[in-house]
Amino acid sequence: MKLSILTVVLAFAMGTLSAQVKKEWGAKFDYNQKDEQDPKLVMADNYNHYMMTVINKDGMMAQNQIIIRKFDQKNNLVNTLVQEFPNKDIYTLHNYLGSFEIGNDKVVVFTDTWSNKTKKKEIHKVIFDKKAEAFTTSLVVGYTFESMMKSGTANVMGSQNGAFIAITYQKFSNRKIAEETDCTVLDGKTLEVAWKKTVTLPLELYTDNVVVTNTGKLVIVKRVVDKSAKHSISVIDANAIEDKEFTSNIKINRPLAFSIGTQDYLVAFSSSAKQRDNIYDSILLYDLQSGTTLKENPIKEFSGVKDLQEIKYDYLNIQNNQIHLFVECKYQTGTRPDPTFPNNPGFNIPVYSNGMATFFALDLDGTLKKTVNLKVTATNDNLVRCIGILNYRGDYFINAGNYYESSSNSRRGFYKLDQATFTPNYLNYEYSIPSYNSEDSYGTCISQFCQYFPDTKRMLMAAGYGDGKIAFVSLYGSGL
Repeated sequence: MKLSILTVVLAFAMGTLSAQVKKEWGAKFDYNQKDEQDPKLVMADNYNHYMMTVINKDGMMAQNQIIIRKFDQKNNLVNTLVQEFPNKDIYTLHNYLGSFEIGNDKVVVFTDTWSNKTKKKEIHKVIFDKKAEAFTTSLVVGYTFESMMKSGTANVMGSQNGAFIAITYQKFSNRKIAEETDCTVLDGKTLEVAWKKTVTLPLELYTDNVVVTNTGKLVIVKRVVDKSAKHSISVIDANAIEDKEFTSNIKINRPLAFSIGTQDYLVAFSSSAKQRDNIYDSILLYDLQSGTTLKENPIKEFSGVKDLQEIKYDYLNIQNNQIHLFVECKYQTGTRPDPTFPNNPGFNIPVYSNGMATFFALDLDGTLKKTVNLKVTATNDNLVRCIGILNYRGDYFINAGNYYESSSNSRRGFYKLDQATFTPNYLNYEYSIPSYNSEDSYGTCISQFCQYFPDTKRMLMAAGYGDGKIAFVSLYGSGL
């Protein structure tokens, strides 16, 4: 998993901004609101910035594309480059696995294609180079399989520091066939293979989750068929496989690997093994070298959340001898008519939103010291993450569409977490995305689209309008 959060230099005081901020909107541009997914602001500098999305749709109306939009200094769209997924034919299915920014000049997209006709599964990397304004596609790994039902599962994840990208392929398995996982770890800068290994689990053990560490090791979270049984892990590198246990009877539902110095750790949300899936009632710190849980802290922040699907990591930082972690949740916030049966309320389908943004501060021994509800309104717009995180001199700025001080008092913009107490300080630090013009609505702030360029004292933000339109805006203020 890659985290796609920006750490930038930013500080604006409210009084100064209100008098000196100048806005420069680019023209609104079209995007496919229904089908484009995983929007990212990438390769931004003082001259251009790019928006990347993908469309991954098979079937009768198949469309599998990587879309790169280029914008100029005035925030106007100047070019749109489209690349089809590899192996584009009627016999092949496609899966978008993920994308990563490589430096400030390239973006790599990984795709998984498999065909019942050829009985082949292939994982490609598609690299966009902004200097050449061109795509290059190459095969990373390929496999054969027996049938579509036994074609296995591929995943791609990045290390927290961007140094490594890992590709895993779990082959078909059952209670009579042991699970094999082919592991390919790439150098995050060159995209060349760093090491490869095939890992075979004992019968009736299966992969629940995989993460890659900042030192290029893979951590496989293992489970048994019985979902009420505890998890265990294997730590894998080019030379060895180490099996490790948890001291308590737990499942870890969402691990993230990070480092303190040269030492690798896991931070994870966990629950008793007897709990159903997607229960998050504790947060723990695990030492991967010694194989010990340093601390398991009970939490109540997510109790009672209806149909919690997953916790998403927005940002992790080591600062002032503490581990700072920002997360948001995907959970059910309502229902809507099923488009297949639009007039039958008995066929409503759930609506999921991103919300419940929360900050956790842990000591280096894993003790939970602070938990802060970031008070951000949930959004069910697939284009928008709940929050974006900006870091300046140890202060965190939360970029979001709305911040609520109380149930009856909601404000637009972003706010600061006080460095000493981590309490929201909205009144002293405010930066609201302006309206497009005097006649137009404000739109929805795209929280993750936010970057500051200190040499030109320019803040880049964006808004979506719910009608297949987006616009970027530059805000020029007093700077630092």
